[in-house]
Amino acid sequence: MASVQTVRCPKCGHENRAGAKFCINCGTSLAQEGTPKPPPSEAIPPATVTAEEAKEAAKKIWDTVKTVVTVGGRTAWLELTNPEPVFEGEVTDKLKVESVTAPSEPAFWVAIGAAVFLLVFALTGKWLIPFLSTVAFLVLSWLRWRRPYFSNLALKTIGGILSKQVPSWNMKVKTAQGEIQVVVYGEATGNEPQIGDRVRIWGVFDDKAQTKLRAWKIQTLDATGQSKGQPLIAPRLYPLIPVLFFLSLALFVLSLLALTK
Repeated sequence: MASVQTVRCPKCGHENRAGAKFCINCGTSLAQEGTPKPPPSEAIPPATVTAEEAKEAAKKIWDTVKTVVTVGGRTAWLELTNPEPVFEGEVTDKLKVESVTAPSEPAFWVAIGAAVFLLVFALTGKWLIPFLSTVAFLVLSWLRWRRPYFSNLALKTIGGILSKQVPSWNMKVKTAQGEIQVVVYGEATGNEPQIGDRVRIWGVFDDKAQTKLRAWKIQTLDATGQSKGQPLIAPRLYPLIPVLFFLSLALFVLSLLALTK
């Protein structure tokens, strides 16, 4: 049976019903007693974690961290030093435009701004912001974020501020996933692919549907799938996220060195 809440009279000690304003035995006011306290309930013991469970949870967390650091760091490094081709296909249409305005590349200014921002913290020994930035860009590299990007053209046009005319190649390439529009900007060296050639292409997709790609390297292939002739190489594309990862990592190390001075 549930306990009945009562209020004890401070004068005669009589037990009165909860909420009564006066004692029914002696008439003393019960207002000063306030709201009666509910009867104590059984305390729920806290959940306990065994040492074995804690060890297993720590191991899972450590394995996840190792995966992110290893895969993310390797992905970022390869994106900048030895990126993989995006796809192979057959050239179905090609048009060379002699001169177009170099595309704007705002990612160049994002990289400059991030460098200045993190450098301020690094030089004053404030390591937390460079460290958190390194972790964030490491995770994004692990997720293989390749947009936005910038190229060597950004150095010549100061990130698109200066208007500069550059050559351009536009072509359509048929792949197993469908037809993809490919564009190349800037002075290029090597052999131009022709209609009907099978090609292997390096670059970055400009849309989520992966139907438009800006390429910086196109290698023509022979019938056996081996490279044929010199690849067409234009100004290299640099995905922003890997650049920011190594930039923030370097400035994090600099901030630690600043602490030792």
